[in-house]
Amino acid sequence: MNQLRRLLKGLPKREQLMVLLDFGTGLRRGELSGLKWEDISFEEKEITPKRSVVNQNIGDVKTEASKKSIPLDEDLLDELSRWRAETPYALDGDYIFASTKMKGKQPYWMSRIMQHHIKPVAAEMGIPLKGWHTLRHTYTTLLRQNGNDPKVVQDLLRHASYSVTANIYDAAVSDEKREAHRGVLRLVTRTRTRTGEESSTSATA
Repeated sequence: MNQLRRLLKGLPKREQLMVLLDFGTGLRRGELSGLKWEDISFEEKEITPKRSVVNQNIGDVKTEASKKSIPLDEDLLDELSRWRAETPYALDGDYIFASTKMKGKQPYWMSRIMQHHIKPVAAEMGIPLKGWHTLRHTYTTLLRQNGNDPKVVQDLLRHASYSVTANIYDAAVSDEKREAHRGVLRLVTRTRTRTGEESSTSATA
């Protein structure tokens, strides 16, 4: 989380909102690109993905489950409201991240935004960031670490099958088992090392 906070502080306002919105909702890259203002209900405090734009090709979202509404925190809604007040493309039918170069008719290429505007800042800070999927993965990890019910996580991530969410939990549990094993083993090895050092010191004395 500290890395994410540092990254957000180092980004321009547009990229800040892109990263925050993507992380805070677990949206896929194409869903983020395809968002329009009409997809956000400021009254209901939720966002409903309706399309996916990849390489400027407009298509459906990944699955039927992907069309589920996602709750939006008030802080995120405030950020969106501020952006809407600044962008020249603020009508309901406009893309939230409409390209000024294309006069609002197309959204920005999210892959290019990541490659040319976000990853360089992350790299300069020493923050590993492979792409937009990294933010979704981080969101997933934190949902799990906070002890949320797997079914709730499934709905938030809009997985079509519970088995997908369960696999995430299973993989995470395996990592935790490995870490627990490592922690206990280190207690033994470090104690042995300290004992050996003490014995050596006593013999020398």
